[in-house]
Amino acid sequence: MAAVNESGIINLPCAAIYVYEGYAYVMSSGQMVLSTAVTDDVLIAVESSIDDEGNAKQLTAGQTMPFYLPSTGKIVKVASLTGITYTSLCPVYLSTTDGVVCVSTDASTTLVGHYAGPNNVATASTGDLIDVVLDTALGGYV
Repeated sequence: MAAVNESGIINLPCAAIYVYEGYAYVMSSGQMVLSTAVTDDVLIAVESSIDDEGNAKQLTAGQTMPFYLPSTGKIVKVASLTGITYTSLCPVYLSTTDGVVCVSTDASTTLVGHYAGPNNVATASTGDLIDVVLDTALGGYV
């Protein structure tokens, strides 16, 4: 396993995928893949995989990318489902849309953390980044 730095970030090998900042990923067969709202421990991508021109880049299997670990206490940007209204410190869960979060336990029992942005903020589109404090331990299921 790779070393975790003081910021709670770990570089992990990925499958042949695109990595998007703020999306949730899980380990599968030794490589990170996009979370599909199953009750696994999720890690949040620190940054997107991009090429030299700034375009989305598909990784080669085994390439590493940085991910935030759960329970670091850090406030990080996390990708949200569209049309979700977040209130101060509300719980944030994985949604049924791959790799993004919402506020309903109907979508998943995997608690990612708690919303840490301004009160009553609604997302306009899937992938909008919201502030979430990663205050949930590994295996932080409801």
